[in-house]
Amino acid sequence: MNWNYPFDTTEILFIFFFILVYTAYIIRTVRIARQLQTTARTLIIKLFLRSITFTLLIISLLGPSFGETDRDIQAKGKDIFLVVDLSKSMDAADVTPSRLEKVKFELNRFVQNEKSNRIGIIIFSNEAFIHTPLTYDSGALELFIQSLQTDLLPKSGTNICGAAELAYSKLMNAADPAGRSKMMVLFTDGENNASCSGMLYNNLRRFGIGVYTVAVGTKIGISIQQNGKPLMDENDRLVISKMDETFLRNMAAAAKGNYYDLNNVKNDIPLLINDIDKAEGTLVDSRTITVVSNKYYYFLGAALILLMLDVLITIGTFRL
Repeated sequence: MNWNYPFDTTEILFIFFFILVYTAYIIRTVRIARQLQTTARTLIIKLFLRSITFTLLIISLLGPSFGETDRDIQAKGKDIFLVVDLSKSMDAADVTPSRLEKVKFELNRFVQNEKSNRIGIIIFSNEAFIHTPLTYDSGALELFIQSLQTDLLPKSGTNICGAAELAYSKLMNAADPAGRSKMMVLFTDGENNASCSGMLYNNLRRFGIGVYTVAVGTKIGISIQQNGKPLMDENDRLVISKMDETFLRNMAAAAKGNYYDLNNVKNDIPLLINDIDKAEGTLVDSRTITVVSNKYYYFLGAALILLMLDVLITIGTFRL
């Protein structure tokens, strides 16, 4: 038999308290019996029952375990790169409080739901960079998410394809690349500078990399504020930033991926999390462990039965 908990000071105190209280009870009962010139022979039976009951309660408190079974444990993992657009258009406020702030909020929710997977962050505007390598450290990821700002990168613009190519490269060259499912989630408004190459889409499909595009913003769009004033183009015309749904849907379709919306009216992030959770992960670890079961309830049940029996037994008195 094994024990889940050690015999410690708690059990010693219980035993001491039981002996102290029960000794006082015996002395009081014997004294009353003498005063009445009777004998309390049933007290011996009571002492025997209560001692056994107390012993059973102590045993159940220690958590006795016996009987072992073998259980197969399998761990399936995914490598996920969150690809985040940090171009100036992500400051647009057609999504409250802004496109980027909404993305940051949903990124934190995503990370909290995917703690069993390795997650990395890629940021991009005209160029793409690794912001956080693949890691299990959700606390570090949350700190890096909070640091995301549109002025974090030196050049403006939006090169979604370059960011997707960087994510593909890092996923394929990650440690143990053949042992984990690989995915990328793009958070962008879709205002892309150029179309992606057919080779990129072929590689994504060929190696089974999951592509999830999240369209942030609205089709109507809104002006972008810069230094408290509306942003103007070279011809002194108001710049209106609109979410390019067509490009992002086409990208998802070409990569055999999924498309999602994120704005004030529609939030598909719960659907995204559900789809990623349902996606088949690759087996990364399998082992057999021996499991022992806590059988405290056997001893607790026996103690309760003895307690009920103790209630039914009364201390009889007999005149000498």
